[in-house]
Amino acid sequence: MSRPPGRGTFAALESRPFRWVWGAALTGNSGRFGVILVAGWEAFRLGHGSALWPSLVSFLLLVPSMLFGLLAGGIADRVNRARQAASGQLVNALACGAVAALTVAGHLDLLAVLLASAVVGVGNSVQGPAWQALVPRLVGPERLLNASLMVRIAQQGAEMTGPALATATLAAAGPGAAFAVCAGLYVVGTLMFWRVGRVVTEGPRAPLTGGVWAPVADGLRYARAQAPLGTLLIWVGLHCSLTMASIGILPVVAVANLGGGAGAYGVLLTAFGLGSVLGPLGMMWLGRRVEPVTLLVATGVLSGAPLVSLGLVPNMVVAAVSSALAGAAQAVFMAGIYSLTQGVATDAMRGRVASIQLSLTTGAMGLTSLGWGALAGVMAPGLVLAAPGIAFVLACVPFARRRQWIRAAVRSRPAVRRPALEPALARLADETPGRL
Repeated sequence: MSRPPGRGTFAALESRPFRWVWGAALTGNSGRFGVILVAGWEAFRLGHGSALWPSLVSFLLLVPSMLFGLLAGGIADRVNRARQAASGQLVNALACGAVAALTVAGHLDLLAVLLASAVVGVGNSVQGPAWQALVPRLVGPERLLNASLMVRIAQQGAEMTGPALATATLAAAGPGAAFAVCAGLYVVGTLMFWRVGRVVTEGPRAPLTGGVWAPVADGLRYARAQAPLGTLLIWVGLHCSLTMASIGILPVVAVANLGGGAGAYGVLLTAFGLGSVLGPLGMMWLGRRVEPVTLLVATGVLSGAPLVSLGLVPNMVVAAVSSALAGAAQAVFMAGIYSLTQGVATDAMRGRVASIQLSLTTGAMGLTSLGWGALAGVMAPGLVLAAPGIAFVLACVPFARRRQWIRAAVRSRPAVRRPALEPALARLADETPGRL
């Protein structure tokens, strides 16, 4: 017996515009992880083998999301979000194309690589809040969790597709061609977002006034006052600080605990990535049988607990299974938080809510990952990995005790209905206009 429309494993894909957004998220994130690999390698090579320069590439790709992302969220709440996302991906395509041209011309230097990385970081900060705020309107509240899990699969899958394409191209044809591949991925994402922007109308919105930072201040006040947004944002900030950031010391754990090298690290990273895809897939199959707040509590505990066994048990099988469980739980937790924060927020504030969450999570991961890395230099790496895992499990206790309040606050929000879409959207979807 087939499930009713909107309740299948891939329910969100019933909306064709969401399929375009999903494809753009996959290609755009593949481009981003491709840039991390190629730019990091070129910075390492041009910087005479210093590890400082690849780290700076990652820093330049991350920091703009903390800064410009907040401004981009305010812009997303007054313009066509799909076109803003397309603009951000176009900026990234142009940056990668420029570096590819410099490489072919023989003029690539370290400064150009670092500047391009910074520009890509700005482009990411422009497009991220825009397309994340767009998703709820394309799928509706009944399919938002399913769409969030689908998006997480695209983001995690990009961690494999992007580096794989970039590595193969870099080895076969050199850095110029690898940067061109990244540019091509961004061009595909640009076209997909632009097509969505042609068929989705945003509807009338109140003008944002009071200066460039006023929308940011309004968003912060809204997140603090609108229950349970503040609570959920604190929860996800702790999650990224204690569990996701500490994963960065896996290479040291692979050497110190497992007595391995690059091979052991590769197994752990592959297991983590596999879990990050299989976890959301499993939740999509379960559908609505798991209540969202209960899901957050369960996956929150499972985000931290496997880090304890991963850090303290010197066994490769246990480590691989623990890494896969951590990847699965962390991916589902992040999808659950996104679906709740975007579902609770009004459409007029979704861009700013998304930008606050992105800035908080990237900032937390960027800063605390440096701290965990420094701590692993003076303490046993396994203990450094296990400690934040235990800390986050304990941190989930007060949230679990407030789960009834969080659930009631979510349910008290009025159902968010999507504004009218252009007739073209109905023609392009595979479903009746009433289910769009």
